[in-house]
Amino acid sequence: MGPIKVVIADDHALFREGLKRILSLEKDVLVVGEAARGDEVAKVVERTKPDVVLLDLKMPKGDVVQTLLDLNEKKPTAKVLILTAFSEDENILNAAKGGAKGYVLKGVSSATLLQAIKTVHSGGSWVDKEMSSADAFEEIALLQSGKHGTEPANEAIKHLTKREMEILRLVAEGLTNEEIGKRIFISEKTVKTHLTNIFDKLKVNNRFKAALLIMNRSAESGAPSQAWRGKSRGS
Repeated sequence: MGPIKVVIADDHALFREGLKRILSLEKDVLVVGEAARGDEVAKVVERTKPDVVLLDLKMPKGDVVQTLLDLNEKKPTAKVLILTAFSEDENILNAAKGGAKGYVLKGVSSATLLQAIKTVHSGGSWVDKEMSSADAFEEIALLQSGKHGTEPANEAIKHLTKREMEILRLVAEGLTNEEIGKRIFISEKTVKTHLTNIFDKLKVNNRFKAALLIMNRSAESGAPSQAWRGKSRGS
């Protein structure tokens, strides 16, 4: 097997140069292309056919989710590893929903970055466990890869009441408890009570995992799913 071919997509030239120097020290990694803008990434990937794309979360001329969708069209076998300075839940979950296989902060060591590159290249997922949305990222990555067991979850969803299904769909849209209450004219406390019952029935311990189940069910039925905005915390 040859070296892992990598494309670096980041709008800071100095950072790209430094990263190239670091990766050039590794005999099993080869940088084959660069992109400085979001709208350049898919073109570079199509031309160079890399194994892994190191993608900055925020670049000029490009939304990360749209960039990820473009990459899936151009080179669906390329694994995307987000390399960024932003650690907010919304960014992490949107990256995962867009098909990214890993999420690394720019403060990591070169050894950690190399390990992340090799992990996503081999078909795994990589995310810093210290991030609050790490578990949710991995759940989405499993769902995207088709490795997530969905049959028991779908059976559990069938036992939700009409009101619980309504609330779960609003959770999947990224609404907070307060927003859900206002949308369906119930108190925030009542929303929390419903969520506790939903978590119990679905055998999950947070709203991220609950949202994943309903999003996966929608995907299987062909219904469009709403983008998770990651605004809520806890139950």
